[in-house]
Amino acid sequence: MFGIGFQELILIMVVALIVLGPKRLPEAARAIGKFFKEFKSVTEEVKSSISTDISQIVNEEKEDHHKQHQIASKSTTKEEKEHKDQFEEEFEKELKKEEYQPKREKISFNKKVEPKEKTGEQLNAEHKS
Repeated sequence: MFGIGFQELILIMVVALIVLGPKRLPEAARAIGKFFKEFKSVTEEVKSSISTDISQIVNEEKEDHHKQHQIASKSTTKEEKEHKDQFEEEFEKELKKEEYQPKREKISFNKKVEPKEKTGEQLNAEHKS
């Protein structure tokens, strides 16, 4: 209960008894009890109100979505169906055509050795010989 242990509860009761006195303590306890009872009932009422509102909103959204889906499915006209059929026919024709085969390059694994440029030292060595 609110993280209050038994000892703290007894201490609060003793302080309340000293402050309020023995005559007003039972009246204060009843008033506090009524307050908590009313608070609990109000919070339960708010919770139930919120949950019913949310469920109504969800149901309305589902109905709207369903209606939009029905309207969208009914709105397909003959022209759209003909266009769709024509597209499918053209697509099938393209599939039946010969498959495209890309031209491939011939790759050779033989290395072509290009002559390297001779450095100054190599030229001097050749020149001296």
